[in-house]
Amino acid sequence: MHASDVVLAGLGAVVAVAGVAAAACAAGASRLKPSAPAGAPVDAGGYRADDAAVERFRELIRIPTVSREDASLRDDEPFRQWVPTLRRLYPRTFEACELTTIDDFGILLRWPGADPAADPIVMMAHQDVVPVEGQDWEHDPFGAEVIDGQIWGRGTLDTKCIVGAFFEAAEHLIGQGYVPPRDVWYFSSDGEEVAALTCAHAVDWFREHDIHPYLVLDEGGAVAADAPLGVAEPVAMVGVSEKGHVDLTVTARADGGHASTPAANDACRLLARVCERISANPGKPVLTPAVEATLSELGARSGALYKAVFGNLWLTRPLVTKIMAGVPETGAMIRTTYALTQMEGSTAHNVLPPVARANFNVRVAPFETIDDAVARARVLAAQECEASGLTPDHVTVEVNEAIPYTEPAPVSPFAHDAAFDYIHRCVAGVYPEAGFAPYVQNSCTDSREFNAICERVYRFCGFVYSGEARTLLHAPNERIGVDVYKRGVEFYVAFLGHLADL
Repeated sequence: MHASDVVLAGLGAVVAVAGVAAAACAAGASRLKPSAPAGAPVDAGGYRADDAAVERFRELIRIPTVSREDASLRDDEPFRQWVPTLRRLYPRTFEACELTTIDDFGILLRWPGADPAADPIVMMAHQDVVPVEGQDWEHDPFGAEVIDGQIWGRGTLDTKCIVGAFFEAAEHLIGQGYVPPRDVWYFSSDGEEVAALTCAHAVDWFREHDIHPYLVLDEGGAVAADAPLGVAEPVAMVGVSEKGHVDLTVTARADGGHASTPAANDACRLLARVCERISANPGKPVLTPAVEATLSELGARSGALYKAVFGNLWLTRPLVTKIMAGVPETGAMIRTTYALTQMEGSTAHNVLPPVARANFNVRVAPFETIDDAVARARVLAAQECEASGLTPDHVTVEVNEAIPYTEPAPVSPFAHDAAFDYIHRCVAGVYPEAGFAPYVQNSCTDSREFNAICERVYRFCGFVYSGEARTLLHAPNERIGVDVYKRGVEFYVAFLGHLADL
């Protein structure tokens, strides 16, 4: 059974158990309407991306800008080619803009606006991509081959499509004599995939120059086809926050010894029980306003059952929360999660180790902190020790300081906010068939660094991502449709070309 089927069955039970009266359901359903922008839709005018734009994009895909966890193993030559290639492909943009390099190959590009005193906007992407070794690709991952209307290659979705679209839009608009009403900054990291500090250093540079962006737009959500809850049309999902993340090392200690005489509290057995207790007792699920807005938009575009459920959250909220918490895909939207990813014990097959360790990758909900997540795991570990007749010091839970971690991002304004509505208007102009909803992103982006200097940080890639496309991120056979790419370019032309309306 698909997750959406589980949710559908569960929400059907919600309505039945809640005993919502038919009249109340009808009233709630009638109040649930698809969202609409406050202003007129914004489109790309007469602009249409052409095949030449696709060819320029393919050149970018052919540059293997692969980042590595171990920087000493990275081939820097492709990164050295990156800016010269952009200069050649988009000469007007580099003539009009001022380039600053951050760290080794990070790009900070200022497109001067008519009013330099106005708070600027920041457009973000990253030119680095994840490795392809060990993956079974049907076509050359850096060949940028066009097959059956699809451009194949690493980075086509994550996120060289944004890079290409930004530069195509800027090159076109500059060629039309357009000057943005405020400065536009473009930032692109060469180490986003390995959590490099390049973006943090870019934010430091902004601070040093007393620059406070009005709006930041990075990767994250997209125009999601195959939306959940039985929604037929695509829905533009705009991330207004993202979960924090931290890795925890859980260590269990025992006497150790020969495997011929095992005991109930050997380190590995104790560790296994502690890890199961932590995994089975994640954070309390909470239906936040952002998640409610997501459900309302999806519900308004779905069938009568969902309209009834989400139009009556005053009554169904407790059971909706419970049902969502029971499904991994939706549970991650409403709580802190603990993913057990690694375990280690003895180095020998017949030895009981004195120490066993495990790693939890924790994604922290926006209404909690890393301290909350750590404290919960420690309490659960102590409870398991007590249940095992042991003192709490037999198990420790510590933050893995070797792995970068970050607090949840603040929630950017989305209700009755002009900047958020501007994104909506651009979606309505380029993707008139699409819905529009805020959401909380489970994964992490570089944009979280900009929350320190900007109130409005949004995570949205202006392309259609089908359900299949979303499974290809970091996976073999990553690819994007030619028409999907062209239409995405038009979104960025619309967005950048009408900033006076912001």
